[in-house]
Amino acid sequence: MKYMFILFLVLFVTAGCGRGYEDVVAFGDSNTRGSNWDYRDYPKAQQWVNILKTAERGNLDILNAGIGGQTTEDARLRFQTDVLDQKPKHLFIMFGTNDAAILAEGKPRVSKLRFRENLVYFIKESRKHGIKPVLMTCIPIIEGNGKHHLFYYSRYKAAAFESKGGARKWHNSYNDITRDVAKHMNVPLVDNWKHFIEADGGEATDEALIQSGLIDPSGNHMTPKGARVVYEGIQDGQVLKR
Repeated sequence: MKYMFILFLVLFVTAGCGRGYEDVVAFGDSNTRGSNWDYRDYPKAQQWVNILKTAERGNLDILNAGIGGQTTEDARLRFQTDVLDQKPKHLFIMFGTNDAAILAEGKPRVSKLRFRENLVYFIKESRKHGIKPVLMTCIPIIEGNGKHHLFYYSRYKAAAFESKGGARKWHNSYNDITRDVAKHMNVPLVDNWKHFIEADGGEATDEALIQSGLIDPSGNHMTPKGARVVYEGIQDGQVLKR
């Protein structure tokens, strides 16, 4: 009996060592973390990662590795610890909102070329470690008019985006890179941008997006209603079953 117990203990420990800490890692910025949930007083259970956790309870363990304000360049520095060391089966990658932000000298925080390089790095490194990556586009921007502390242009200068067709079009050009990388590297894609526009009636305008209730007054963070759209995009695409 004593030897049977020892054998069982050895097998249990060995099995535990072979398993990763998480089945799924959600890797992104504030729209993954749900950074606006606290100051908007939204129910935590309605963050898209938490909706997914509830739906997959008993099947998949899910880690939220989103950090507000981060770009792909920031995320690359923590990719080993937050993703590879967790040994997940699947990895959601959603960046672009902060990469596309133009703060000074008319330059984005991360160039389009470097943004592409970082996405490719995440995908290649994931696959080397047996992790299945899933790319996600960022949500649409409500630009606003820069008044009343509402929407995107209350924090970023509209003039910086004039030559680029406006902030919303500029942000979606980063999503185009995500889409292109997904296509050419055969990576499943959850096109949040497309799904939000479909949910607002098919119009990529401030008015339609405001009326939809999908995006909060910051202009670039989702509401619980928006989080539900993200979750439904994951489920409809069956990206965790591929």
